[in-house]
Amino acid sequence: MEQAARERITLVEVLERTAAFDVFTATIQAAVQRLETEGVSTLLSIQFHARPEDTEVGAVITFADSRRVMEHIRMISGWPEFKALLGVAKPVDVRVYGRLGEEAHAWLRTMNVVSKVFESPVAGFVR
Repeated sequence: MEQAARERITLVEVLERTAAFDVFTATIQAAVQRLETEGVSTLLSIQFHARPEDTEVGAVITFADSRRVMEHIRMISGWPEFKALLGVAKPVDVRVYGRLGEEAHAWLRTMNVVSKVFESPVAGFVR
């Protein structure tokens, strides 16, 4: 497996939307916009998927370098957009794909939502 593929980390999250769909959508769009312009450069993609009639929200977040996840967490923790996001959605389940550093793993465990960690890559590539 190519080294770049080994360094990637993907978080697949399920959240429960706790606010009206339009409020949630506006809040998440503001957070994502700030991440796109000011977030860590190794945050490759972030996608949220939701339907107005369902309170369950899915998110897929991919980093190029698992060692920079904690930098991301520290950065966004003080942002009003992140605090607003926690006001409109709560984490329900997180699956981790890749090897996450111990500090970032410990931070995720504080939310008590990590259901599975797939830590050992066996095949893959990055274009």
